[in-house]
Amino acid sequence: MKRFLLPLSLVIAVLWAVLQPDGIVSFSAPFFSLRHAYTALTGALALSWMGFCMLLALRPAWLEQRLGGLDKLYHVHKWTGIGAVLLVAVHWLLVLSPRTLIAWGWIEAATRAKRQHGGGFSWVGQGKEMGEWAAWGMIALGIVSLLRVVPYGWFRKLHKGFPVIFLLGAFHSGVMLWKDKLLATPFGVALAAICVAGCVIAVISLRGMIGSSRSHSGRVVRATVGESGVLELGIAPGAGWPGHAAGQFALLTLDSSEGPHPFSIVSEWKAGAELGFAIKPLGDYTRSLPGRVKVGDTVSVEGPYGGFDFGDLAEDQVWVAGGVGVAPFLARLNMLAANGGACGRVHLFYSAHDGGNSDFPEGLEELCRRAGVQLHKRVSGREGRFSEAEIGQFVRKARSVWFCGPARWGKSLQAVLERDFGLDARRFHRELFEFR
Repeated sequence: MKRFLLPLSLVIAVLWAVLQPDGIVSFSAPFFSLRHAYTALTGALALSWMGFCMLLALRPAWLEQRLGGLDKLYHVHKWTGIGAVLLVAVHWLLVLSPRTLIAWGWIEAATRAKRQHGGGFSWVGQGKEMGEWAAWGMIALGIVSLLRVVPYGWFRKLHKGFPVIFLLGAFHSGVMLWKDKLLATPFGVALAAICVAGCVIAVISLRGMIGSSRSHSGRVVRATVGESGVLELGIAPGAGWPGHAAGQFALLTLDSSEGPHPFSIVSEWKAGAELGFAIKPLGDYTRSLPGRVKVGDTVSVEGPYGGFDFGDLAEDQVWVAGGVGVAPFLARLNMLAANGGACGRVHLFYSAHDGGNSDFPEGLEELCRRAGVQLHKRVSGREGRFSEAEIGQFVRKARSVWFCGPARWGKSLQAVLERDFGLDARRFHRELFEFR
């Protein structure tokens, strides 16, 4: 996140600063001059962060690779969006501040020359009104997104409001730049470029074209529910499927009204083979799938995505899985089993919450044996999950650690392994399946 947003913010701030008199940068100018200048700066920063957020939403392959996978990209997208909402709030507070400060008696109202009002259309007035709508809309949708008060399907629909808000904000910014005669300056040119690029992405988003170049039609050829309640899907992808690496995932659209959801691909890729998915009933959507998805259904498979690729085959590794988090490890296990087993020493710590979940996946012990992977399995509901110390004793000799499971466990495990067992942060890899 810092690699992209810090340089972008510094460029905007420098381009803004060179236009300002000394009193603005040193905060010695009168209040209304300061307020006008810093309203422009916060607005420019908010627009820049919103523009970068729009770029991330486009899911460009080159940026996904730079950030280490789509899950990491969406993690940056989330926090960039939060930062943009905060900047919009600060910008709008600066706009509203004179009214409050005058009412409190802290400042005196500025004396303005009387203007002749023709009663006709005003671009400046329209731009200000659009900016007000955008500010309130951005703050409202930001709060709804953070509180997670709506189901995922409705969240996706509400999220479509952000491209509309960007279009309103871009119009507002363009009018304000024209009003202040800044369009011909480097500061104005930079913001105009952000506006144009963001508007193009907004139109692509509103037309539902994001991810279309990586979407492939597929057909359900297998749909079974095991004793653990996990829905196991087999999907025959179209001829255009590019193949995938063990540990990657895809965005599956099984219901057009719900849109795409991320699921790990549990099968090894072979030309002509089906794509395997294991879907645990964790929410309303996934619990409803067994009764709705049937063999023969046409689905959309977008991807593959993710950088959870396990690195070098010869590495000594530690794998840690919680519940259905074992899914991305299955493709790797199948690949190792088919190719003579692991070259390095690999330990898999698999913690299932209860006895029912421990039945998934079937034949895990035998698969690990054929893959040359040492399995450590525990039912956490009865025995407690693996402690950091139990895992840590194997970490000292391992080249890397791969984790997929509950987010809190991942964070605490990484912190303890770094603090007590000397694990380099770059050697800890985990999926961040938080797409909202």
